[in-house]
Amino acid sequence: MTAVSGYTWDGLPIAADEPYGAAVVVRRPTGPYGAAEHEYLILHRAHHGPAYEGDWAWTPPSGSRQPGESVLAAALRELAEESGLVAAPADLAALDLSGRWVRYRLDVPAGSEARVDPEHDRLEWLPAAEAIARCRPVAVADGIAMAQSVITARVAFRPLALADLPALLSWQQAPHAIRWFPERLDLAAAERKYGPRIAGTSPTRVHVAVVGGRDAGFLQHYRVGDYPEYAAATGLPDAIGLDYAIGLPELTGHGLGPQLIWSYLRDVAAPAHPAARQALAGPDVANVPSVRALEKAGFRRADIVTVPGETGREQLCVVDLVKFLGSAG
Repeated sequence: MTAVSGYTWDGLPIAADEPYGAAVVVRRPTGPYGAAEHEYLILHRAHHGPAYEGDWAWTPPSGSRQPGESVLAAALRELAEESGLVAAPADLAALDLSGRWVRYRLDVPAGSEARVDPEHDRLEWLPAAEAIARCRPVAVADGIAMAQSVITARVAFRPLALADLPALLSWQQAPHAIRWFPERLDLAAAERKYGPRIAGTSPTRVHVAVVGGRDAGFLQHYRVGDYPEYAAATGLPDAIGLDYAIGLPELTGHGLGPQLIWSYLRDVAAPAHPAARQALAGPDVANVPSVRALEKAGFRRADIVTVPGETGREQLCVVDLVKFLGSAG
């Protein structure tokens, strides 16, 4: 659907603010025993008239966000309405939640079937190249191209343990990460810093990111107001603070960051702070990949802040949890 002056093309009201809608790139494996080959679900719009003549009007399941509807709820609703596929929030992986239209990925088992709704007259499961060629304009197919290139291993989180500290230090000191961790902790210092977080006596909670069964990095969350200097610098004491790092160099640069941030926020951090309406993160202004990963996870750039006692300046990035996840209550 196309948003025009607050309405969809057929006159139904849509959300007045971005993102206006969502697409869900659905794919199922075609290779034996879950091999890497996939085919993608695209739907052909059934509307008649000159604007839909020819064989071009194909899209993944997608549609507009209704007034007051969260982005996540809109994606799940449109998926069910247009394809008959029902998914849980945890099933959707973030591809790119920035911009006017967001894109999620949904992996379904081999042999999964969909059905057409009244808005469509047929569907196809096609290899990526064929699906992309069918979709117009090119932006409609962007999500399929993204789903091809990103890491798609299962993501999970578990609380940090003392036994994880050597790995955590190796992640912080990896060549791609060491610039952003100037403390240069040794094991004893790491135990002093992270021991209270592990024991539950610190406001910060830390989790290991497990990607495809491998410990791959860490994330942490806290209430910003529990750190008065940071609360004063950001002006958002009731927000959830978020920090993260992918520790394995081979997993960087493949779209994993937005998936980790989004999944951690949805499944771990937001449930731990049910009254919070916003979450924030503050990577160094020079850490451009980290800022972009946040944007793809739904965050928007805000102020550049300087925190007393910290080196460098932070690019504050903020996400509206109610808009993206729904009511905190």
